[in-house]
Amino acid sequence: MLQNYIKIGLRNLMKNKLFSLINICGMAISIASFLVIALFIHDELQYDKHVVDVSRKYRVYNEHFNDDGRTLKGAMVPPMIGPTLMAEYPEVEDYSRFMNFNSPVLFEVGTKKNTETNGGCADPSMLEMFSLKVIEGDAQTALQHPDEIAINQTLAKKYFGDQPALGEEIKISDDVLKVAAVFEDFPIHSHLQLSFMVSMENLNKEIPDRMQSWGWSQFHTYIKLKPGIDVGRFEAKLKDFAERNAWPTTKSYGSYYIPHLMPMENVHLHAVDQRWDIAVRGNAQTIYILSGTAIFILIISILNFVNLSTARAVSRVKEVGVRKVVGAFRAQLIYQFISESIIIAGIALLIGGLVAELVLPVLNNFTEKNIPTAIFLNPWVVLVLFLSVFVIGIAAGAYPAFYISGYKPAQILSNKNSGRSGKILLRKGLVVLQFILSFFLIIASFIVSDQHTYMRTKDMGFDKDNILILQLRGDMKKNPEAVKTILANHPNIISASLQYGLPGEAFAGDGIRDKVTKREWPTSMLLVDHDYIKTLDLKLIAGRDFSTEFPSDIHDAFIVSESAAKMLGYANVKDALQHEVAWNRWDKPDSLKEGKIIGVVKDFHLNSLRETISPVVLHIFPYAYSSISFRIKPENIPATLAHLETVWKKYNTEWPFEYRFLDDNFDQLYKGEEKLAILFTFFTGFTIFVACLGLFGLVVYSTSQKYREISIRKVLGAGDSSLIFGLSRSYLILIAIAFVIAIPLSYYAANEWLQKFAYHIDITAFLFIKAALLIISISLLTVGIQSFKAARTNPVDALKEQ
Repeated sequence: MLQNYIKIGLRNLMKNKLFSLINICGMAISIASFLVIALFIHDELQYDKHVVDVSRKYRVYNEHFNDDGRTLKGAMVPPMIGPTLMAEYPEVEDYSRFMNFNSPVLFEVGTKKNTETNGGCADPSMLEMFSLKVIEGDAQTALQHPDEIAINQTLAKKYFGDQPALGEEIKISDDVLKVAAVFEDFPIHSHLQLSFMVSMENLNKEIPDRMQSWGWSQFHTYIKLKPGIDVGRFEAKLKDFAERNAWPTTKSYGSYYIPHLMPMENVHLHAVDQRWDIAVRGNAQTIYILSGTAIFILIISILNFVNLSTARAVSRVKEVGVRKVVGAFRAQLIYQFISESIIIAGIALLIGGLVAELVLPVLNNFTEKNIPTAIFLNPWVVLVLFLSVFVIGIAAGAYPAFYISGYKPAQILSNKNSGRSGKILLRKGLVVLQFILSFFLIIASFIVSDQHTYMRTKDMGFDKDNILILQLRGDMKKNPEAVKTILANHPNIISASLQYGLPGEAFAGDGIRDKVTKREWPTSMLLVDHDYIKTLDLKLIAGRDFSTEFPSDIHDAFIVSESAAKMLGYANVKDALQHEVAWNRWDKPDSLKEGKIIGVVKDFHLNSLRETISPVVLHIFPYAYSSISFRIKPENIPATLAHLETVWKKYNTEWPFEYRFLDDNFDQLYKGEEKLAILFTFFTGFTIFVACLGLFGLVVYSTSQKYREISIRKVLGAGDSSLIFGLSRSYLILIAIAFVIAIPLSYYAANEWLQKFAYHIDITAFLFIKAALLIISISLLTVGIQSFKAARTNPVDALKEQ
């Protein structure tokens, strides 16, 4: 019996080649899109799943509150939080801290010298916290003492080849460290990617006062809870914990924080609103958007199948009638039609899987992932695909099967009510639903694309173009001012500045203290030289810039942003001039550096447009300089680079010449939005294509049913244009209805998504008009071609057939 169903099903597919092709193509494209998106999402959801007891491990982050009502979340916390939680709460089984090195460090092993990144200081428990397999050494004793380092397998191979690395020495800057452990590289699905870890005891030895701080937020801190602990009840205790330990210090400065816990396995996707994070970032919003897109595409292809199958029911009712007359039961007819649907789904799924295999390498390259491309070699994927054939086949074929098999033989053979006008209304409803989904996706894709463009082009308050950055290395640190002067001595260099802190870089905030009220305000502190404002082209709106004509500027002058001036209580920023402030020095933690505000600059963005503008304070502080920035002419950049490299090599025989551009910082910040915009637009295009493919099939069928009517109208004098309009009008009305319904749905969804950004585009009528014009144009082209073909048919030929 099954063999017979398959044979008849294949025969019907070959008999109706056009409709079979439309169904298979639409479903194959939808399945390929669904597969690609599903594999991408599955990959994103794998982060940190490999970690042992991951359900009991959490990252601590702080929610900061200020008296002026501002709040922010920070991924870095003070060093005392981890050990104090462990000491005070029996619920905590273990903790681990990591402090990242913000810039590359130079590794020296014998004659081998290279710069390395992705490292910092870590507690010994870091190896266990991330379930890292130790290849050499003992995880229980490694990093227990100062001047020890743990390196990953890649670095061990790089510096020691096939020889054991354990016990060997690595020189980092002026420190000689002993290799205490070699660990396997962090898995690709770890939110933290570290190459080396230096013992935290080095910090305890070098800056013991800082390591007792409740305000120096520089550490990523993780805790492991004991089995059976109610994390909600435990987290509720953390406010009291902070109130007892941290608030006595921080509240006197007008700010305080409350620690919170984020499951380790959620960090990759759900920590997007936390500042000062070094984690490999994903975005849950991207997952939700792409999931919706995949489901919409699949739904549209199924609706296409249902629509075309019910539309073609008239051409198959006589077949049904004859089968019933000769004894076929309704159940047998249903099995037959569902078998045909499953055959189409099977062919489409096979083609879709092959297309997905071809697309996945491109997606991997674009998203910098390593999703396995051999879909049909993965037994789990094959099993899901096999089951999907039946699920999609039954979902798409059930209604048409029950609908067509429901005709009565007498009704069919007497040709009464074979069209079932009520079913025409259903088909129209399905068309409307398809285009509601299409409108929704295309409006959403416009919103995502326009928001990305807005973030890339919005005035940031400074000129980020043509700013080249060099890190201070080696002997350059001995006299950075002199090095800057020599490097800047080139006709293609307009200006240069020394600094710690540039827009687009991740660094923790600092506080500025009002000397009058003794209150400390959280700000972003930029430690700069006299030429910083000129080099970045910041806009001075009150007072003056730093100047070498005022020798005291290097000691007691501060320039603040307008937000910082208003935070200090000055509605008119000019009134902030000469206001006395103080800053806690980095080199002497217990020593305040006091001075006056000499200037106010217009607000500028230090971070992504997801975040509000931070109050900023600029101060000259040579002790902290870490880089030099150059404003260069866009012409003949190779000559400029050649000059810089020549001077660099005079001061750095060990460090390779490396540079970057400031606008690259922001390109990295918006990389996620850029990828989302491209992927979303790509799959939305597929959605529209699938919807129009179904529309084309319906138009082909409906015009074939109206050839006699069209011919009579032509004989009576109807012109081609009126015939085309008559054939297209009903579809345009359906598209218009879909558009009206889609507007509020897409507006609500877009508005919710945009609220994730502190600065975003406005949702204007033009966005909806643009979407309507695009859909209508494509639909008119789809409907118009077939309508024109029908209108140009010779009426004699059509009437002969009738």
